[in-house]
Amino acid sequence: MARPKGENTLRKHFKLTEETARILTERSKAENMNESEYIRYLILNQSENPKSKELELEVMRLRNEINKIGVNINQIVKNSNSHIYREDDKMELKSQVNKAADLMECMVKKIG
Repeated sequence: MARPKGENTLRKHFKLTEETARILTERSKAENMNESEYIRYLILNQSENPKSKELELEVMRLRNEINKIGVNINQIVKNSNSHIYREDDKMELKSQVNKAADLMECMVKKIG
C-alpha cells in the first residue's frame, strides 16, 4: 500500500494510550503495513455508514438470543420426535418461530 513520497503531504498528530498504541502496532504488523499505512487503510476502507457501538452491541445480543432459540428448538424437536408434544403445541411452536424470523428480518433491515 506504499504511496509515492510526494502524495502524503499533511501530518496529523494525535495521542494514544499505551494500550491503544500497542494494538495499533500489533495490527499494523499483522497486515504487513506501517502504522500510517494501516490507519489510511482503515479510513479508506470503512463503509459510508459506520456502525455505532450501540448497534454492534444490539447485533451481538441478537446473535446470542438466536443461539438460545436454536438450542431450545433442538430440544423441542428431540421431544417432538419422542412424541411428547401434541399437534397444538407444534402449531404454537411454528407460530413462535415465525415471529422470531420476522423480528430477525426487521433487525437485518435496520442494520442494512
